Amino acid sequence: MLARHGGMGWGSFHVPERQLRLLGSVRGKDILELGCGAARWSIALSRAGARVVGLDVSPRRLQQARELVQRAGAKLRLVEASAESVPFPARSFDVIFCDIGAMSYADPYRTVPEAARLLRPGGQLTFSIDSPIHTVYFTSKKDRISSRPQRDYFTMHRIDLPRTVEFQLPYGEWVRLFRENGFEVERLIEMRAPPHPRSKFLTRQELRWARQWPFEIIWSVRKKMDERSRRQRASG
Repeated sequence: MLARHGGMGWGSFHVPERQLRLLGSVRGKDILELGCGAARWSIALSRAGARVVGLDVSPRRLQQARELVQRAGAKLRLVEASAESVPFPARSFDVIFCDIGAMSYADPYRTVPEAARLLRPGGQLTFSIDSPIHTVYFTSKKDRISSRPQRDYFTMHRIDLPRTVEFQLPYGEWVRLFRENGFEVERLIEMRAPPHPRSKFLTRQELRWARQWPFEIIWSVRKKMDERSRRQRASG
């Protein structure tokens, strides 16, 4: 499915980037993918003319990424590190993004400030994660979406699951965190299942749920420009 969209499809239902137009023209931009996995997005963005760094905390996933990058003949850099502490200097990137990647599995109270440090003024942070509503109804015991709430909405943060740890915040807390770190919210897309979805991972009941409630969301926020940066951009 992802290959059908040139390696750039958002979320579990692979909504094409060409439809959502979240990243815009990437040619000549410095882009960091947080939690790149097999680096399919990074490869596609490199082919589109971006200077890309793919970051992941898993050596096994990075080895898979290296094989795919070599096979594709793509030019990009792969780095083993946590999204909470990225080994690059401040103002290194124009765009930071992930698609159900590190922003789901790292603490937002550390990743959002880190993204603000790494981005140049006017830079963009865009990422997809499970929706807060999805998280409220997700039951870790059955690894499924329940028909009843499973946790308190207002206290969501670290969620310990049987095989991993995930992070989530209420909508209002996400907005507060963005603003506190100098970001302005540009878009919030609430993703729903397509009219006739097919999935190897979701039951029919879950697919019906995902037609009625946002299954995943995409945040797209932009780092504010200070007056000096505005003057520099205006002058050329």
